[in-house]
Amino acid sequence: MNPSIDIFINSFAMRGITSREQLLNEMLRVKLTARAVKSRKKSLQDGEQLFELMKHSTESTILGYFPGDRDFFSSIYKVAQEIDLIEYTLKLYQNDRFGQIFSPAYLTEYVCSLIDDAKAQSILIAEAEKSLSGLKGLVEKHQSSNITFTTSNVLMFMLLKLGFEEYENVSILNQSIYQELLIDARFDFIYSLPDFGGKIEAVNHKFMSSRPDVVATQNLLRHLSDRGTLVTVLPAKIAFASGSEAKLREHIMTHYQLEGIYSLPEGTFKPYTAIKTYMLKIGAVKKENVSVGYLGYDNGLYVDKVKVVSNEDFAAHEDWRIELILADDDENIRKYKTSTLERVKLHEVAEVFRGKSILKKDVKPGKIMVLNISNITDTGIDYSNMDSIDEEERKIKRYELIDGDIVLSCRGSAIKTGVYRKQKSIVIASANVIVIRPNNRVLSDYLKIFFESPVGIALIKSFQRGTTIVNINHTDIMEMEIPLLSIEEQKELAAHYEAESTLYRETISKAEERFAAEKEKIYERLL
Repeated sequence: MNPSIDIFINSFAMRGITSREQLLNEMLRVKLTARAVKSRKKSLQDGEQLFELMKHSTESTILGYFPGDRDFFSSIYKVAQEIDLIEYTLKLYQNDRFGQIFSPAYLTEYVCSLIDDAKAQSILIAEAEKSLSGLKGLVEKHQSSNITFTTSNVLMFMLLKLGFEEYENVSILNQSIYQELLIDARFDFIYSLPDFGGKIEAVNHKFMSSRPDVVATQNLLRHLSDRGTLVTVLPAKIAFASGSEAKLREHIMTHYQLEGIYSLPEGTFKPYTAIKTYMLKIGAVKKENVSVGYLGYDNGLYVDKVKVVSNEDFAAHEDWRIELILADDDENIRKYKTSTLERVKLHEVAEVFRGKSILKKDVKPGKIMVLNISNITDTGIDYSNMDSIDEEERKIKRYELIDGDIVLSCRGSAIKTGVYRKQKSIVIASANVIVIRPNNRVLSDYLKIFFESPVGIALIKSFQRGTTIVNINHTDIMEMEIPLLSIEEQKELAAHYEAESTLYRETISKAEERFAAEKEKIYERLL
């Protein structure tokens, strides 16, 4: 890493200027001044002339007034001579957990290979600042193609203009992809890494949602050429969520060709976000098959596992969850998908919420008991060894468990579930537990049986995020589909299950007692 970058940043930090936006602002000021110096016919005589040129070149722009005097500008100008603008920006934002996302170079390089496959002559990189790492390599490799970058951020617009001004085939648009684009151009290849969360205010009525990722995808699809391809990275919920995500899936399947859907490796966008993401490849030309799989990482992205599915078979799936599509060969999953039983989303028959986050320091003797994953056992819930906290009842009321609540572990690879039964003390669930509170359409014991079944476990695992730290988001699990039998049938199944479970436990207990007694008889003969 260039040591001049740290010197530049520290010079401003000593003056109380530490925000990333301000620091980028001042580097852009220096680079604009350097460009003005280069365009002059006469060389500058001293620092005063440099300072005046800076004021004339930058202070009437969005950059505003320089926060220092002539000598300070001269010093930072000299330091910045050895700093690459893009390298500086990436360094500046490398640990930004709450603002700008930058994708890793290997993702940009993989997109570059997809551009090669598409033989694209016209390329659009939406919100190009997110792909800064590796972006110059992409441009270098495709100098015979017309490349357009978009950005809605004014500072990033200036950065891209300065960083790529030497490339005649690159044009920069200062425009948001969350509004109708002002250009009519169509592209052979479009790449987008839209914002994953939030809501677009005053969204155009032509868009099916106010969610930025859905708006951006719908918007950019309109700008594909007759043979064009859109590659976009979206949150994994695009594969299964109802509402706007379901509308977007239908829109793609009806008007375009989903050519491929791949799960990106865990941690692709850390430290900016740990959200599970899918890469979608959508084409304007209808084809016969869809590729479904996982991308792996080993000094670059590669297709780790893939299954080619016909359009007809893919359309038969109710959603796009990769895990379930790849599990089509599993007999239980196949039976579940072809079953004629009525199915409902979990959120239609139950309230679903996550337990309360409790710090270790908060665990102390108190009247509020806390149910953790460790309390959920194979034989039921262990109420004898729960943590406790000392807290006002009104502050924990929303997390209080009631009789019949189902508790489901949401961290760790093991799926653990149990039915809570009312206790004398107040019991709440910890944040590592999802609480499912059935309504009158479904019985708790019936739901638990389904969750423990091979199909139920496979479905729950399809919602798991991560591999190192496996977790389940309660808003995801709400989209799980449950086979809905009549209440009488549910009661019958639950009673049968409980009877067989009781018989199993009694048989095991008797066998263990008999074995222990017979062992003692055998040991006695040795004395």
